[in-house]
Amino acid sequence: MLDRVSKEDFEPLVGQKVKVYQGDSSAEVEVKEVVATRSPSPRATEPFRIVLRPGDGWVATQGTFRFEHPKLGALELFAVPIGPDGSGPCDVMIVRQ
Repeated sequence: MLDRVSKEDFEPLVGQKVKVYQGDSSAEVEVKEVVATRSPSPRATEPFRIVLRPGDGWVATQGTFRFEHPKLGALELFAVPIGPDGSGPCDVMIVRQ
């Protein structure tokens, strides 16, 4: 599935809440931004990342998460905490490299 998603698939989700799961815990997180990256990639679509803002005091750890959305389905994504942005903590989900 990841080989078929693009930055444009995620851009309409900016400002919306999505559900993510890690192990036995889950959270509703806000999609803060979707950003193209400059990483070289052998894939047809450009690499990008998703910046998320967790809510309700949920703190993500580095690792693989299941990202679920009605239109995109369930995706396994790797996330890395990146720290606060002035409005609270953020995480980056690496989608395409």
